[in-house]
Amino acid sequence: LFSETGMINQWIKALGISSKPIQILHTPFAVIVAITNVVLPFMVLSLQSVIEKINPALEEAAIDLGASRWAVTKDILLPLAMPGIMAGTLFVFILSMNAYTTPLIIGGTEVKMMAPALYSQISEVSNWPMGAAMAVILILMTLISSFLYLRVIERPSKFNVSINTEVKG
Repeated sequence: LFSETGMINQWIKALGISSKPIQILHTPFAVIVAITNVVLPFMVLSLQSVIEKINPALEEAAIDLGASRWAVTKDILLPLAMPGIMAGTLFVFILSMNAYTTPLIIGGTEVKMMAPALYSQISEVSNWPMGAAMAVILILMTLISSFLYLRVIERPSKFNVSINTEVKG
């Protein structure tokens, strides 16, 4: 897809934008697209589990009471889906932070990311002390960021909403 003979460069040539291929592979953009492609299903699955549990009657009731689609999304669906959004973003962050194979294959040596650099220090340069220090930094950064993120999630906010959907007869 991103190579010099890939589909994107073929489209660029066919549309007449450029006569020679554009360097897409081994760029930060290519790594971001590839990592997004890898972690997107994890985000979608986190959201799906939460969204499926939202009672459709809430949305219908809001629309019947005159709320616009935007207001329903902003004031009802988004707050109720926030636990899935928060869990999904944390999961995606942890996966992206420790990505090794995708940046190495797509980014090559031109794009510097922590996990491939750590591997390089240990296996190619045989600098075990530096590799160990980088591993500790990577683990601490991931743990501290995750801890702070979880603290923000637990803090009461406008997104912590509970709507009583029980109908009393």
